[in-house]
Amino acid sequence: MLLEISVDLNSIYLFANAFFLLFSVLDAVGSVPIFLALTTHVHKARHKTATDSAIISFIILFLFASIGLEIFRFFGITISDFKIAGGIILFIVAVQNLIGRIPKASTKDAEDIAAFPIATPLLAGPGAISTVIIISSEPYNYFIAILAILLNCILAWVILVKSELIYRVLGRSGTNVMTRIMGLLIAAIAIAFIRGGLEASILGLINK
Repeated sequence: MLLEISVDLNSIYLFANAFFLLFSVLDAVGSVPIFLALTTHVHKARHKTATDSAIISFIILFLFASIGLEIFRFFGITISDFKIAGGIILFIVAVQNLIGRIPKASTKDAEDIAAFPIATPLLAGPGAISTVIIISSEPYNYFIAILAILLNCILAWVILVKSELIYRVLGRSGTNVMTRIMGLLIAAIAIAFIRGGLEASILGLINK
């Protein structure tokens, strides 16, 4: 009985860890001012743009969580290799958040904006793709990864749909502070990924 409770608690911990990690990388709150700027000229289509962006983001992340490891095996890449590469990409994402790098507004129509740049690379960018591949493998698992992706995409959709309200409440300063806090968290997680990948690689070389 105690073992069952331990396993359940461990699963809950791993899911919470995966969820908040992906939430930090997606940074939907930090994307609010960018979303508003990009959709200024399609104000009436913001709801549809947010919906399309969330769906496209889910599809992209779902595909990489599902076949990412198979792609690794095909190219002879280990999860340790990807943790190091993914950690570097996450660190770059963190630096971009910390310095407040914001893409310029576009004059594309709503459908184009939903796919690019909102769905990718704003939401489902290299950092998010790296993250879902990592959380689909041990100590996490595929179910945890898909659930974390689904809930995060739903949450991102809600945030984008309510972007005007959120921006009025937080203001530019509040949104910038949130983005930078997320940046610090992502930077710390990135270093942990790189450290874990290096440790596993070194142990693998020693044990050969």
